[in-house]
Amino acid sequence: MLSLFVDKLILQPGKRVALTTLRTLWLDAYPEQVATPDRDQQLLAALALAQTQGVLRLPGPASFEKLGNPPMPKAVTLIREERRPQAIDYGAVSWLPEMGFWPNLSPGEQATAFMINEWLIRRRGRFMQVPLRERSLDILGDEKFLDSRARNGALFNGRMPLSAIGAMRVEHPLAYRPADAIGLPVLVVENHHTLWSLGEWNEQAKRYSAIVYGSGNTICASGLALVEVMREREAQRAEYFGDIDPEGLSIPLKFNRLHELQLSPGVFFQMLLEVGRRRELVMLPSGYESLATAWLPDLAEEVNTLWGEGFWLPQEGLGLEQLMRTS
Repeated sequence: MLSLFVDKLILQPGKRVALTTLRTLWLDAYPEQVATPDRDQQLLAALALAQTQGVLRLPGPASFEKLGNPPMPKAVTLIREERRPQAIDYGAVSWLPEMGFWPNLSPGEQATAFMINEWLIRRRGRFMQVPLRERSLDILGDEKFLDSRARNGALFNGRMPLSAIGAMRVEHPLAYRPADAIGLPVLVVENHHTLWSLGEWNEQAKRYSAIVYGSGNTICASGLALVEVMREREAQRAEYFGDIDPEGLSIPLKFNRLHELQLSPGVFFQMLLEVGRRRELVMLPSGYESLATAWLPDLAEEVNTLWGEGFWLPQEGLGLEQLMRTS
């Protein structure tokens, strides 16, 4: 009688199995006992027998129920044999030519490379380009395993491009507000309140196919996501609008250094200089003059004068009321 119960018990994840689960498994194995008044006593006897067989370990008296007839253990601990992985002689492995760098890897990297090599042999080039986590789960049984091991679109310190295993990095999607202006440029904005106001304005103005939320510096790591937005909106160009302070101007410049897609300044910087509300600037970084020259060359003198006087302009100064007056 014990075998049916034990078969179900050893399939439980982890080592600790709570009493509620034990009772459920017992009735699952022996449903005819649902009306048996002494089934807890039979379950406890089965647990004691399983302990003598090395299947589980019962807790000490302090971990038994205080009441009950009989008092039952609050949980049991399954005894699982530790399986030691069999050592692999990597020198005897039939490595594919694209894995020829394997001798230069650390032991941990060699284990990963071996699993990839075996997967490539099985698939023989018959695979699509899919998101990295899907491929990581397929090859290594862990969807996040390759996250921290993929750098600049490659594995093993640049030795193997992700495309070699049919994988691609997928960035977090960018929030954006579309307009009935398919094919026009998209506008990336630094802050989400301005995203809302420009989205409202753009419903009427229809100057942009979408207003995209850049979320500060987050946009610098979202080049592929921005390309996807542009593809969906059939846009050929992306503009940017943010605060007129050193950080606000450094964001699009950093993006342009990191990505093939280039951002260009939106017309709103000029408008913000005209109507924006000044805030006191806390600190100016060294060489700040070059930021305005690089991003807003036509407005650099005016911007640097603003900063030199100790002020900056938050983009919220060009709000919905000001935008609607320009429509």
